Amino acid sequence: MMTLRRAAALLACLLVTACGSPKDAEGWAKRAASRSRTDEKLEALAQVRKAPGDRRAAVPYLVEVLKQAPRARGEAAMALGEIGDPAAVKPLLDAVDRAAQDRDTRDANRHIATALGALRAREAVPALVELTASPDGYTQVAAVDALGEIGDPAAIDTLVRIATSTEVEPFTAKRAILALGRIGDARAGPVVLRMLFEERPGVTFFPEAAFAAAQIGRPMAAPLLAVLEGKDAALQDWARTRGVVSGALYAKAAQVLGDVGGPDAVPALVARLTYRDPDPRVGVYVRVFAAESLGRLRAREAVKPLADLVAREPDPDARDRYCEALARIGDPAALPALRAAAAAGAWRVREAPLAALSRLGGAPEAAVVEEAIRACGNGCPAQEGEALAGMKARLAAAAACQDAACWAGKLADPDPAVRDRAALEVGRAGGAAHARALADAIARPVDGDAAVAARHAAVLGLGWIAAREPLGADAAQVAAAIDRTVAQDRGRTLTAGVNEDALRLALRLKRTAAK
Repeated sequence: MMTLRRAAALLACLLVTACGSPKDAEGWAKRAASRSRTDEKLEALAQVRKAPGDRRAAVPYLVEVLKQAPRARGEAAMALGEIGDPAAVKPLLDAVDRAAQDRDTRDANRHIATALGALRAREAVPALVELTASPDGYTQVAAVDALGEIGDPAAIDTLVRIATSTEVEPFTAKRAILALGRIGDARAGPVVLRMLFEERPGVTFFPEAAFAAAQIGRPMAAPLLAVLEGKDAALQDWARTRGVVSGALYAKAAQVLGDVGGPDAVPALVARLTYRDPDPRVGVYVRVFAAESLGRLRAREAVKPLADLVAREPDPDARDRYCEALARIGDPAALPALRAAAAAGAWRVREAPLAALSRLGGAPEAAVVEEAIRACGNGCPAQEGEALAGMKARLAAAAACQDAACWAGKLADPDPAVRDRAALEVGRAGGAAHARALADAIARPVDGDAAVAARHAAVLGLGWIAAREPLGADAAQVAAAIDRTVAQDRGRTLTAGVNEDALRLALRLKRTAAK
């Protein structure tokens, strides 16, 4: 028989929520608001963040937690940012502690800043501007990132000050540059241009500034073109006072113009293919970056000078880049120079022109590759044999495909070598109807260098189509698919470079979709 004490305990358990676990986010949030112990609040808030489905019913209770202990306040703020209900904006702003001194309160401010950024709360800009001056570096970065997420041009002056300040940590300045890029306003262009070339001991801002320039887009083209042509006198003077050679300015400008330039940039880029510098290494950088940008822009005017470089460039790595640029441009006029370059020499010298032939050619080039396979013989090194097999597969696909529709079907081919040519062909000859297939090719899992090349080709191909033909309603969905792919790959060194290019494309597509 049940004792009176056990019966009383059971009754209490039935009547008090604490004796049973809540079933949804609302229940967990209610528990978080009602508990007095911080550890119990934090556990309940963690469950809110894990809860599936629509969590908006939890918002009123999370707002109550914002008035409580700092550690719980920070966790509640993170949950509110993830839920995304605009009703949370004012309570979050009210919860900012501008006099924060201890670690927990500063952490709470940091999480509140992140939540306001996630909510795209324009009314939060003044408070976030204040938080960029917090004595806590983590809070500064969170506020800077949030201003970029919100995208309000009202934050530009603050972000410019941070980006150019020598008083803040370089990491914070880099985040400010990226935030300016996310806002995408041309008024940030002069500062982004300057930060492309700014260097401090052991620190370069070029990667962040180049990414920001790509986000700002076409307004960056004219000032970069002036740099490439040596016409930016102020920048030249600035460079001389810091011991920066002109060739370094040209190399960086050439590299970024591939992302933001158009036909107007082509003559200057072509001119830099013949650049010579007192330091031969700098000269190579200028020529290589000009070639890469001309390849991305598919500039037919560059075919002859690039073909000449393939014939006489002594640096094998640079020669590889010229061959790759010719393959991307896609003009058959490059084939004779590539065949000549592939005709003799060690494998290291012949590989790049052979690969370009297989990405550009047809039946005559298939014979060249077959001859290379025969010459390699039975003792062919594994890596060389694998590369030649991929080239042969590309040319077999070219024999079967005469139009973009056929090549679009090859985007799902099991051989990454076939996929990379297919992506280039679809990008050159296809249209908006092929955008989803190219997005699927970008999303395909990457397991080696050949698959990286296939993804890169798909990014290029989709970018070419989007530049000449609006994707309409598909733009936002394709951008979201790219974002998911990059998120899944986060932390992988193998895909870091190609995924950065993919992110740039996704951002351009989002801007197009928003217009």
